[in-house]
Amino acid sequence: MNGRTHRFRVLAGIAAACVAVSSVGPSFAQTAPTLGSWLSGPDGQGPRTIVGRIEAPRGGQSINAASNLLVTGWAADTTATGWAGIDGAEVWNGAKDNSSSTKLASAIVGQARPDVGDAIGSTFVNSGFSAVIPSSALQALTGSPTLYVYLHTPGKGTWYKSVGVSFAAASTLPYPNDPVIVISRPQDGMNITQKQVTNKFSFNGYALDRNPITNPATQTLGPGCPGCTLFNTGARGAGVGSVTLYMDSPKGDPIFPNFGAACSTACLGTQVLVANKGSLNVPGKPQASIQSGSYGSQYNYSGWSVPINPTLLAPGPHTLYVTATSSITGQQSTASVNFMVLDFSHQRIQP
Repeated sequence: MNGRTHRFRVLAGIAAACVAVSSVGPSFAQTAPTLGSWLSGPDGQGPRTIVGRIEAPRGGQSINAASNLLVTGWAADTTATGWAGIDGAEVWNGAKDNSSSTKLASAIVGQARPDVGDAIGSTFVNSGFSAVIPSSALQALTGSPTLYVYLHTPGKGTWYKSVGVSFAAASTLPYPNDPVIVISRPQDGMNITQKQVTNKFSFNGYALDRNPITNPATQTLGPGCPGCTLFNTGARGAGVGSVTLYMDSPKGDPIFPNFGAACSTACLGTQVLVANKGSLNVPGKPQASIQSGSYGSQYNYSGWSVPINPTLLAPGPHTLYVTATSSITGQQSTASVNFMVLDFSHQRIQP
């Protein structure tokens, strides 16, 4: 009996052993796969000697197009000597020789699968594969797509298996218009004199997103600031990744782009200002907002504050635009307010 014939007989007889393994081992060690269940691709040649399976996603599984999709499984060429015999893998959204199909992801091969090694031989222990299809690629698909996993072998070309999936219905956001962005100061129509203590005047307000996290892999409430100690508490994320201010044009040059990058979202890089006094742009200080607390205690630290030098603004009318970007949905909201800058002929500090 030659080695190849012996290996095929072993494969045909290990189904019962694999069933026993599945009762005590990982869920992916199920019944033995059928020899020849991988089909030859456009350049596939020779007998069907590939074994293995696509373990995730499962056939007919409902997937979320807003999340990256993990494709995993294992495969081995039973005629390979000393290794699993697979040197590459790709995931496509249809048959590779169909002009309308596109590659969705490249896979990592040669991953450790001790359960496979126990079932079909230790030389096949590194037979696992995995690929991540980005959500952007999934969102370009329609209907109920069929995913094709193509394996490449050094001497036999490509071989494939396919699995059909469907898309879960998009969930409706409870707050579709969030993030909330509010400008508390200046108020509409306010006069601001160029004469200010230390030549500084503060714009402030708050920003938050009330929508819950539905996909922790891609959505966040913001990093918060567990190291912050002002007010004896650590600031928590408010669902806003950045607050950006623009002067006189919603698409003009930002005063502070992505303000608070050192401690973003809840910690916007300044202390709460009182009468224009106090430390400015000090990292690690949570920005409190009495107003935003009305949305819930988790939003107590969703304020933002930006000091400006009013002498750099020409006397006359101006418009402040403030844009908040949600770290949950990626959506943006913009608020605006009109105010007047008074020149140095107005010696009384105002407001």
